[in-house]
Order: sequence, then C-alpha cells, then structure tokens
Amino acid sequence: MKVIQLRDYGRRVRAGVHGQQVHDQIAKALKASSRVRLDFADVESVGATFLDTSLGALVARHGATVLRSIVFTHCSTRIEASIVKALSQAAPLRGLLNFSGRRDAS
Repeated sequence: MKVIQLRDYGRRVRAGVHGQQVHDQIAKALKASSRVRLDFADVESVGATFLDTSLGALVARHGATVLRSIVFTHCSTRIEASIVKALSQAAPLRGLLNFSGRRDAS
C-alpha cells in the first residue's frame, strides 16, 4: 500500500497546486497497486480547493468507486467532515469512504 503523508504539504493544506500533486501521486499509486493510504497526521485542516483538485478530480474521472481503494488515516473530526462534505458534492458516498485511526482535534 502506498502511503502519502499530507503533512509534507503543510499543517493547513489548501492550495490547488498541492491538490494536483497529491492527485498525481494517488493516480500513479493506484496504477501500481490496489490501495493508497492518505495520512493526515499533523495536519490541522484541508481546504475545499485542495480536496476538489485531488480527490474530486479522481472521482470525476474514475467514478466514486475509486474511493474504495483509498484509506484515510489520522483524520481529525474536522478533516473528516471536510472530506465528506467535498466528496458528497461529487458523488453518492454510501459505503465508499474508509476512515481509520481517527485522532481528536487539538
């Protein structure tokens, strides 16, 4: 499983350019293996532009079932809510999102 550390993009991940970089990493990893882990350890917040560019674009291109191959780890409840909000606008999500290792918001 490919692990992408979101903290590499800062504590507040918002920029579309970073979203494109993460999108490209996810797409490349999914071609090489079946699963990707997005690790949000040490990340305080994620912006809608980042989420639209990274995950929203994947859903638009590959369909919502691509989310079954992505595991979201170390998400605060705030980050989890941001992800759900951004992706629910793109597609129905029932049973497609996998959050593990939740951490409390600090």
